[in-house]
Order: sequence, then C-alpha cells, then structure tokens
Amino acid sequence: MIVLTLVLAFFGLIVIGAPIAVALGGSALISSMLFSPIADGIVGQKFFANLNHFTLMAIPFFFLAAGLMERGGLVQRLVAFAQSLVGHLRAGLGMTTVLTCIFFAAISGSSPATVAAVGNILYPSLKKEGYSDNYAIGALATSGSIGILIPPSIPLILYGFVTETSIPALFLAGIIPGLLYGALLLFTARFLAVKEGIQVREKASRKEMRSAFASSIPALSLPAFIVIGIYGFPEFSLFGMYYDGGAIFTPTEAAAISAVLAMFIGFFIYRELTFRELLKVTAETGPRVGMIFWITANALLFGFFLTKIGVPAAMAQFVLDMNVSPIVFLLCVNVLLVIVGFFLEGVPTILIFSPLLVPAAESLGIDPVHFAIIMVVNIELGLITPPVGINLFVASSISGLPVLSVFKATLPWMIATIITLMIVTFFPPLSLYLPGLTQ
Repeated sequence: MIVLTLVLAFFGLIVIGAPIAVALGGSALISSMLFSPIADGIVGQKFFANLNHFTLMAIPFFFLAAGLMERGGLVQRLVAFAQSLVGHLRAGLGMTTVLTCIFFAAISGSSPATVAAVGNILYPSLKKEGYSDNYAIGALATSGSIGILIPPSIPLILYGFVTETSIPALFLAGIIPGLLYGALLLFTARFLAVKEGIQVREKASRKEMRSAFASSIPALSLPAFIVIGIYGFPEFSLFGMYYDGGAIFTPTEAAAISAVLAMFIGFFIYRELTFRELLKVTAETGPRVGMIFWITANALLFGFFLTKIGVPAAMAQFVLDMNVSPIVFLLCVNVLLVIVGFFLEGVPTILIFSPLLVPAAESLGIDPVHFAIIMVVNIELGLITPPVGINLFVASSISGLPVLSVFKATLPWMIATIITLMIVTFFPPLSLYLPGLTQ
C-alpha cells in the first residue's frame, strides 16, 4: 500500500505540473506522513544532510571551469588545434567539431555546456563553410553528449555519490568508451559529408600545426592536470627521494583547481577574460548548480524513503527469483532507460534509478562501474531525444531551428550512440580495463 501511495503521489504531482524535484520530495513526504515509516523530524534532517557532502562540491566548480573556458578563449584555441589536425580532410570542419567536443568534454563534465560552448563558435563556421543545417546542428547536438562520458562527468560524480562507488574508478571507466564514441562520430562525420559537397581545405603546414598546438597547450593542460592529480604518478625515485605514487588530490579538489586554472589562463595567458565576464559566468553558474542541488536533495530523499521501505532489496530479490541472465537483465535495463530518457533528464535519471537498479545488477554479478557507463550512455541517448532532450533545446537556441528539426538532424548521428551503447553493454572490459589497472 505504501509503495502504491508513493507512486500515485509522484505521478499525481507530475500531472498537476509540479517540477520533478517537487514530485520526488513531495511524494516521499506525503507517504511518510500517511504511513510514518520514518519520523517526520528525520525527513527534514535527511533533506539538508543530502547536500552536506564534500563530493557534491565538485559540481559547481566543474560548471564554473566550463564557463571560464568558454569566455576566456580556451575553446577557441581548442578549435584551432583540432582544425589544424583534421581540417584538410573531407568533412574536416565536421570532424573538428567532434574533436573539439572531446577536448572540451575532458574539462567541463557537462553535455549541455559542451554543446553551448563549441556550438556558439563552430555553428556559424560550419554554415559559412557550406555545411547544411542538418549536418551542422546534428554534429553539434550529438557530439556534445560526449561531455558526460569522458571524465570528468557530472552524472558519474552523482552516480558514485549515490551508490558509494569510487569516482576515480568511474572516471577511468569512461575514457575508452568515450574515445570509442568519439571515433564513431568522426566516422559518421566523414560518411555524411559525402553528400554535402564540401570543398577540401588545404592542409595546415607544420609551422601552422606547431603554432596551433603551442597556443592550445594551456587549454590542453587542464584535462592532463585533472587526470594526473586524481590518479597520481607511478612510483619513482629521483635524487634519493622516493615517491610511492597514488592520488595527489580528490576529484572535488581537482574541480576547484581546474576552475582556478581556467580563470588564470583566461586572465593572464590568453587575456580574453575580464572581471565583468567573470562575474557574468559566476552569475550564470549559480542557477544551474542550484537546480541540480535542488533535484539532488529531493531525489536522495526519495531514494532514502525507498530504501527504508525495502524497495531496492525487494527488486534485487525479484530479479534473482526470475532467474534471468545478466545479458537479458541489461537488455531490459537499456529498454527501460531509453523510455525514461524521453521524459527525464540525466540528473534525476541517475538519482532515481541508480539506487533501484544497482542492487539488482550486483545480485547478478554485474560490476557497478560497468553498470554506471551503461547508464551514462543511455543518458546520452536521452539528451538527443524529445520531448526533454536538453541538447536539442541548446542546439535549437544556437541555430534558431525548431526542436523537432534539430531532432531529425541528429537521427543519422544517433546510430553512433546506439552502437556505442551496444558495445559498452555487452563488452564489459571496455569499461573495466583501465580501472582494473589501478587495483
């Protein structure tokens, strides 16, 4: 009865137009007041305690770093470097779009931020070069989704926080699938460009490539700094001093330092960031972080309530009683998450379904790190499917095209996302190889 009340309250609040965060917290509160599985005072304490975690502090800093990169000239240097590498190929600018998204994803941790930052620079260039609206906006909306797979990743941070999985391990797990996804998108960019009739550019000279690389070094140093800082150097001995390897700082500290470095590079190296722009970026970051934290607090309250009434344990037992194979379970999970992606954004999807599905997955011997990557790739698919695919709305605001037109433009590119999902789902070593090296 209590589960039925919880479900009815949740969907009832959705139907009357309540935001997803209010529906999550409100349904838990209503059910708790009616059946009292937990004390009313505990509900309030738990709501505020949900945000009192060091791990969650990484989110605002990564968002701030992404904004500072966009305004401080770092993205422009990444674009120039990517173009010097592949700009002379057929679909050179399309491939530049994908490469730039990969570079930016390695710092921002956010898919919409990647689409916005790269799209504002490259969409006009793609149009000027002669690419069609469908090609240009399809490339941007889909390639931007790499932002939540290649570390750092906001959804992976939240998944690790909710399921108590190692965030450094999750970050490592996203690298090879992210690069595979990028490679498939590069192939798609090349394949689709055949119909575009784009003229091939002249290949950049070695001098131009060296100049572009030298200019992009400060921007490229940020992801390298994050990786080295989180995972550390191997063991070594130098001048009689021994270093035993290991992490230098936590992901949260890496996020804070990356924001400081992005600000330093924008102010003092590229000299394109002003104090006014810094204030503007900070003001824009605040509401986005507030929205995520508001959803997080309510979703964790919802998850805490489900745990108290035994839903995750019951689901795990149900899966065991059904005697399904791990492959069948993962297929069912993929179908479920694709459907969920039509209606929920990535953050509530992670926060609602991770506590429910991870115990069931572990009961079948599925590694939670592998399962995290499966969830994130499903979320990437949801980012480019209506009616709530946020990448579609960001791309629509950049291009001025209707959201439905943007969705149609992403369909050929979506094949790369689906192939990545299938490979990640049924080939666990792709996700688990790098984390396994650190154990």
